Amino acid sequence: GGRGFQEVADSYLGYYSHRGTLLWTRNNVVVAPHSAPGQKDYRLVVNLSLDGGRTWVDGTKQGTRAMRQARHFELVASPPGFSFTTPTVELSANHFLTVHCQGSPLRRVEAIFWHIEPTAKPALRVSSARQLFIDDELVESVEGVTRTLHQPTKHPQNPLLARADEQADRWDAGMPTCFSSVLYDPRNRLFKMWYSLHQQGEGDADSVLCFASSRDGIHWHKPALGMYEFRGTKNNNIVVPHSGLACGVFLDPRETDPARRFKMIHMWRDYQVYTSYSADGFRWTPYNDRKPVFFQAPGHDSHMIAYWDAALDRYVGIIRDRTGRISDVRPGLVVQPEARRIWRQLWDPQKNRAPENHSIRRVGQIESTDFVHWDNYRMIIGPDNQDPLNQDQFYNLEVMPYQGLRIGLMTVFSYDPQYSRGAVQLVSSRDGRRWQRVAKREVFLPLATRRGDFDWGSIYPLQAPIEHNDQIWIYYNGYGVDHNHTRPPGVEGMPNGIGLAKLRLDGFVSLDAGPGGGSVTTRPFTFTGRKLVINADATGGQVLVEVLDRRGEPIAGFGKSDCDRVTGDALRHPVSWQGNSELGLLEGATIKLRFHLLRAGLYSFSFPT
Repeated sequence: GGRGFQEVADSYLGYYSHRGTLLWTRNNVVVAPHSAPGQKDYRLVVNLSLDGGRTWVDGTKQGTRAMRQARHFELVASPPGFSFTTPTVELSANHFLTVHCQGSPLRRVEAIFWHIEPTAKPALRVSSARQLFIDDELVESVEGVTRTLHQPTKHPQNPLLARADEQADRWDAGMPTCFSSVLYDPRNRLFKMWYSLHQQGEGDADSVLCFASSRDGIHWHKPALGMYEFRGTKNNNIVVPHSGLACGVFLDPRETDPARRFKMIHMWRDYQVYTSYSADGFRWTPYNDRKPVFFQAPGHDSHMIAYWDAALDRYVGIIRDRTGRISDVRPGLVVQPEARRIWRQLWDPQKNRAPENHSIRRVGQIESTDFVHWDNYRMIIGPDNQDPLNQDQFYNLEVMPYQGLRIGLMTVFSYDPQYSRGAVQLVSSRDGRRWQRVAKREVFLPLATRRGDFDWGSIYPLQAPIEHNDQIWIYYNGYGVDHNHTRPPGVEGMPNGIGLAKLRLDGFVSLDAGPGGGSVTTRPFTFTGRKLVINADATGGQVLVEVLDRRGEPIAGFGKSDCDRVTGDALRHPVSWQGNSELGLLEGATIKLRFHLLRAGLYSFSFPT
């Protein structure tokens, strides 16, 4: 062995350095078990020194990849008179690195330096789209930072479209609004809405689909279209005269045929999936010779929506999945007496329903290249063991393609001994197929707390939220009674209508730090653009941004001390370093960003072109 080492148990000699533990066995094998998690740039240096009699290994990574990615060799002179017998550093089981002597065994030692790429995740590609922190995809590490879910603000004039009273002298008197679609048509600068009206107590086939338009998205006009007779009159705005409950309308951004500019996915009396097209949104022509385009037993009896997914290069349909049984998916509802009692109490005893005899509402997805032939059916979201037992029904999902993401608003029903009510949670997907719950499953769009309000009992978002005037506008249908039409005490009739809630641009979640400060470091990525812009609220605080290389080292001129303070609340804060905001020289390079937050919230960042 070498000088300075003392014999320890089991015939090992040991020395503890500031970088890790060295073990030297009697046969002169040096074992370096030290590693440094989180470091992305690795090297091994074998140092030999006569002074102090020390021999150590400076190791920051173990693994076989080091053997395959050696970058270069460096000759290091050994001290005169020092003898060393071919030490071998064990990188991992059965993989060794031998430090060879060069020339005289007393004069020269060879050391190896290398660089290893991160093994966890490859570098991301960041486009000019705004990068949201809806999940952890962008995040490598955080310190002193929490993710905050932000609820939208409901419009003070809600409901914008209210249910007509039963006694009103109108063709739609007493008909509650239900599942609906809304969009902004840039061709004629109009908000357009297709909303269903349901005849209370009648079947889904007796529902109709109506049309309304608005210049400002607040005040809505219902044109007398005169297309279909209903309740003895054609003086109405009906565009689908029956089975209009589950229609999902969207404007197809890729369609070249003007006659098929608007598309609709919908059910019919048989609860199968149909599709139609229209030039104006009023007159609809069925695809597939009026035959269903998809069916999965026992059927699809809720709002269906569809949209074009540019990344998948396919149409995506979101439909109800009823293939699961409560006894299989949520067995606790069957075996736990209290949960079972509450569940049965909410159903009509005439139907003798019990959890084990009931299917469970989940969300399904289908795909198509032509809007006629649909495939790749699967269940994408359903309740699991992380959901409370009183949340066993996921009613519908409305999807907003947004800045490279798909943001979903999902109605989740909760029940207690008196009521079954549905509020809205967030889900998201980056690839359009794998979906995840957001912000620990907290409520995003809450029910009203005051009994008698139109959105006290249930909320069903409209397809789809709209980005407008640097805000996200979320239209939704509200019911003032619970899912079984149970009224709270003192409430007459059925409060109901369509309302609006507004959210800050990119404002679904933020990463926040308080007075103690915190930091967020991104994963390595490449970008296209010349400047960095952040959406942040730093009122009473500040944000500083470091630009790091892929190893996590600050790039000269772009360090924390170089960054000009970002303060105040803005959707597009420009970031600069000593007055310079130009990042063009780094375009295409692999970098990281580290955001230092002090009493601030960060919503997104981008590199606008």
